Amino acid sequence: MTWFRMPLFSWGLYATAWIQLLATPIVGITLLMIVAERVLKIGFFTPELGGDPLLYQHLFWIYSHPAVYIMILPAMGVITEIIPTFCQRKVFGYKAIALSSIAIASVGYLVWGHHMFTSPMSYTARWVFSLLTFIVAVPSAIKVFNWIMTMYKGSIDLKPPFLFALGFLFLFMIGGLTGLLQGALSTDVFLHDTSFVVAHFHYIIFGGMGFAFFAGIHYWFPKIWGKMYSNKHATLSWIVLFSGFNLLYFPQFVIGLQGMPRRYYDYDPKFWLGHFLSTLGAFLLAAGIIYMLINLFRATKKGEAAPANPWNSRSLEWTIPSPPPLENFDELPVVDKDPYDYE
Repeated sequence: MTWFRMPLFSWGLYATAWIQLLATPIVGITLLMIVAERVLKIGFFTPELGGDPLLYQHLFWIYSHPAVYIMILPAMGVITEIIPTFCQRKVFGYKAIALSSIAIASVGYLVWGHHMFTSPMSYTARWVFSLLTFIVAVPSAIKVFNWIMTMYKGSIDLKPPFLFALGFLFLFMIGGLTGLLQGALSTDVFLHDTSFVVAHFHYIIFGGMGFAFFAGIHYWFPKIWGKMYSNKHATLSWIVLFSGFNLLYFPQFVIGLQGMPRRYYDYDPKFWLGHFLSTLGAFLLAAGIIYMLINLFRATKKGEAAPANPWNSRSLEWTIPSPPPLENFDELPVVDKDPYDYE
């Protein structure tokens, strides 16, 4: 198996591993600085000791923004496995998707300052971070366009894993496009620390990573447990989940534009309708998750036996029985074709 015969899920994990390796030590270094400041009274962050609070904010976001990609890159890999399987088509632009994962991991280190546009940074630093924020959106857009082109003229099968993948695609695009409004200096000043940011974040992390996680559960469930769940109940749970998610978070965009600050438990009466709809959406979303988990748990006990390859996938894990035997493969598999050879 050469580099460009790897499944794209593996490419996503590879890019994620680089972020974890290079970004996570920043958290450890920052914690050691806090310990040194509190125990040894060395001034790093506290003004009374000669420190700078802005330094802490920089160190926090230098790690915490790449941490978003630690969550979303594996999710993108899951989606890239599911879409070609349920469209029975070869992935469009394999190398572009693979290298875009590396590009996200690389440029993702350089955009942390867009969380700090309202803090005392120089104007030069602000427009540089704004430009880099728009640049890091390009690899994600490459993936979205390639996923859509993979579906184009495909033999689409609307099974639950693919429905959750479509949900990911729709919600992630909303999250990404609204993120550009926050990456622009002129609009971020007004949107900073409002409910708009809350909605954007959840459309990326829950709508993106969360729905990809649900898609992956439904995709690999037959392989893990050797049982099939009810497609009918899984589809209904997707409808409830998708509806509840949008009812919960989309009103946050609206009241955020109207000026609702985040992290406030109380609010002006003019924001009542948005909060009311979000509350209804929260209950609906919770009901959808519970419904989904009940269906999956029931399948582990009473589900029909799953065939080795219920989705007609071409990746290696579907060439062995379900659930996999202890040693997986009786002998080392020989990879002599591309991972998405549906043609």
